[in-house]
Amino acid sequence: MSTPAYDVPYRLTPTLEEWTSVTVDEVEKLIGSALCKTCQLDPIPTWLVKDMKTLLSPFIALLFNKSLATGCFPSEFKKAVVRPLPEKDYLDTSQMKNYTDPCLICHSS
Repeated sequence: MSTPAYDVPYRLTPTLEEWTSVTVDEVEKLIGSALCKTCQLDPIPTWLVKDMKTLLSPFIALLFNKSLATGCFPSEFKKAVVRPLPEKDYLDTSQMKNYTDPCLICHSS
């Protein structure tokens, strides 16, 4: 006895062509308004990016727009550092049960 073929319902999903390209001016404004914080994954310090925003903005805009158009994104930019946060300041930080689920943090805003 053979298993009948499963009918996969067709779903219309948004394509990357529906995105609006970013401009060099928009990227420059975003870089300029960024907080001067640095993460261990940052290849260069934020203050340097801000200082060189006029030179970097065309490349960043091109990278962003090409990533959306092709559906490809550099794997180095797909990494994140996730630090658990204690639910309350007074809780024992040596106990994992006292930390907030990172997924709840991401979806709470």
